[in-house]
Amino acid sequence: MYQSFYHLKEQPFQLTSNPAFICMTEQHQEALAGLVYSACTRPGLMVLTGEAGTGKTTLLYTLLDLLEKRNFVTAVCTNPVLTREELFDFLMLKFGIDCPSNSKSYQLAAFQEKLLKNRAEGRPSLLIVDEAHRLSLELLEEIRLLLNLETPQEKLLQIIMAGQPELTDILQRPDLRQFKQRISCHCKLKPLSLAELREYIDHRMAHAGVPQQTVFSEIEIERIHEYTEGIPRLVNCLCDNALRTGFATQSPNVTVAILDEAAAELDLKRPRPLEVLLAVADASGSPVKTNGTNGQPGIPHYDKNGMSSRGKVPLESYASRQKSLSFFGQLMDRW
Repeated sequence: MYQSFYHLKEQPFQLTSNPAFICMTEQHQEALAGLVYSACTRPGLMVLTGEAGTGKTTLLYTLLDLLEKRNFVTAVCTNPVLTREELFDFLMLKFGIDCPSNSKSYQLAAFQEKLLKNRAEGRPSLLIVDEAHRLSLELLEEIRLLLNLETPQEKLLQIIMAGQPELTDILQRPDLRQFKQRISCHCKLKPLSLAELREYIDHRMAHAGVPQQTVFSEIEIERIHEYTEGIPRLVNCLCDNALRTGFATQSPNVTVAILDEAAAELDLKRPRPLEVLLAVADASGSPVKTNGTNGQPGIPHYDKNGMSSRGKVPLESYASRQKSLSFFGQLMDRW
């Protein structure tokens, strides 16, 4: 709807977990490095945690994109609210196993045989469980036992579990100490800082076709961070809504007023008043001039096109992040 108005090739803030839009901040690079290491060295079990909307699923799909190009056999469970029987049915289906019996012992034997065959063919096997904080204690025990499928040299099945921070609390239970001992790596994703949010928005706009950031100025980015607290999913919702509102009003750039209207529609908590935001921005070097009485904040400096005069984050960040993904691919090839 607003793409042609803002000269975009596609929607920059879609809510799907599209790896093409991933912004490789430092913490995302670190988490992806842990995922790659886990997939390639197969130590057994890795855990990825983060608040809802911080990009765990997008990171997992980025990993899957790397793995599928390298002949891995993968299965992704996105709804772990299963019974024991349903878990094994899922494994049979996703790993392409034709087992004539519904008996757990037969299915387990067939599963081990399939994993050994994959290993002999040079095709590592990987199971990813998303929303793992919703796993029952029964399924957590079944997953732990799956880690016993191994040869004297290595695990036959690498497992990656991703979930919200409460997964960490669950794994602290005394009756899960054996499970916790199997975790070889635990990576965490946090909400974006203001600097990361700035890069995140620039990155997505650049990937969608805007060669230079002309839609969101510095003060609007600070407003977005206040509304969303750096949660990427909320950022996407707010920015998409703001672009639609901007298109409706034929505004060439998103203003604070547009953001406030878009946030109200999403029922997001109202942040500090604009006057306070301007004062903070002035103290931090944002585009604010103090032309009010007694040195009070005035209005931001804008050019003739209504754009903030403050320097933007260089948009070569998109290309550099893609190079980072290439680095991970090369790293996997060496393994």
